[in-house]
Amino acid sequence: MFGKRLVYLDNTATTRTRREVVSEMAKYFKSIYANPSSIHKDGLIARGSIEMARERIAQTLNCLSDEIIFTGSGTESNNLAIRGTAMSQAGKGKHIITSQIEHSSILKTCQQLETQGYEVTYLDVDHCGRFDLDRLSRSIRTDTILVSLGYVNNEIGTVQDVNKIIGIVRKHNIILHFDAVQALPYIHLDLSLLGADLVSFSGHKLYAPKGIGLLYVRQGTNLIPAVTGGEQEFGIRSGTENVPYIVGLSKAILLNHKEKDSYVKGLSHMRNLLIEGVLNSIPDCVLTGDPVNRSPNHASFCFRGLNGKMLVKELSLHGFEVSSGSACSSPRNDPSHVLQACKIDQEFLHGSLRVTLGKYNRKRDVERFLKTLADVVSRMRSDKNPYNNESIFMSQTEFREKMEKGESMQILDVRHVNYPRRSIPGSIHIPVWKVKNNLRRLDPTLETIVVCYQGDIISPQVHQTLVKHGFKKVKVLKGGLFNYFRFIV
Repeated sequence: MFGKRLVYLDNTATTRTRREVVSEMAKYFKSIYANPSSIHKDGLIARGSIEMARERIAQTLNCLSDEIIFTGSGTESNNLAIRGTAMSQAGKGKHIITSQIEHSSILKTCQQLETQGYEVTYLDVDHCGRFDLDRLSRSIRTDTILVSLGYVNNEIGTVQDVNKIIGIVRKHNIILHFDAVQALPYIHLDLSLLGADLVSFSGHKLYAPKGIGLLYVRQGTNLIPAVTGGEQEFGIRSGTENVPYIVGLSKAILLNHKEKDSYVKGLSHMRNLLIEGVLNSIPDCVLTGDPVNRSPNHASFCFRGLNGKMLVKELSLHGFEVSSGSACSSPRNDPSHVLQACKIDQEFLHGSLRVTLGKYNRKRDVERFLKTLADVVSRMRSDKNPYNNESIFMSQTEFREKMEKGESMQILDVRHVNYPRRSIPGSIHIPVWKVKNNLRRLDPTLETIVVCYQGDIISPQVHQTLVKHGFKKVKVLKGGLFNYFRFIV
């Protein structure tokens, strides 16, 4: 009922977990589920699986296995690197250097440290998002304890000159941290040669699951742990290890390493077609980020007079999933701090679009996208619809209040089958696969509340279908009928 195949072009936000990774993880949910800190047989098997994964990653990244610390995400890795260093080095100084365009997990951590007596220098960038390295040199002081910078920017794709950064910082006895979450999927990294003390990574950017990351901690680098407890991960990150996800991450890193050259070559070709196609077919559009030194999967633009968030919504209705910047800040309509730092013209600032390719994209996806984008941009510039970021979800409390007040609305029950055999009074039951051919039974002028059994997958899909067909106010009931009737399983 949902038309053409959906094309996912938001691979910088996250990636699909690879089939090989899921297969590798499966047995750790079903049979090898013991706590890896237990000393019985099954516990030792789980521990062995973690250490094998650690060794596999260390060999791939060319570092020592005890320099690999597993975390819950790239965000946690960045927090641990910055806070851990700040606390361990407080006796030496309280000055940190970062940049204006970092991920929020770096910026907000530094901002919080400023409230605790630390001083932070935020480096400027040029129009392409490249760090002002002269300012970096001038900013280093005797009390500087940490330089924390991104290797590849997630919003505009710029790849920084890490060798120059290392050359500057290494002249001083300062800890150097790179956020390499967006680098590892596309760049061969040799951690022994890189010269950084701390490097953050995340699994879900390279086809491993969400909820797993790692922090490289060079031997001899002192960190104060942010999470204390059972002394797991060499006492740096306590908490029972997530065995299946750790194993999955190691599999994903190994596969990525083996395939990287051909993977990057294919992505670069499609990215170039995409950038050329957009710039040649759509007027009043600029490329953001470095035009040469950029991630091979990354294309980002700003369009004069458009709202990027509304553009993302329109493209989603046409079957293309893209973004307007960092997924961590996407609900807000504030201008991107990265684009502001790059001094993008005000007429373009709100019209940002990020299109990031991945393993499962093909040239035909790019060709379809280019045609659709040109049509959507042209129509949006004519219509001038205001920005609307109202949530599509309605809470059970709000829904019950509307029911009690007798407010005018239609309730669309889209369950596959009429189970359980109870319905919300006055609801219209149209199974999900029949919705598109039965729209005439619905009033597009009324507020429509879409409900299914649990409200998780089917209802949001139907929401998109109704919006695409002109329904102005559509909501999805959180928790669906399961919560409405308070079923117990």
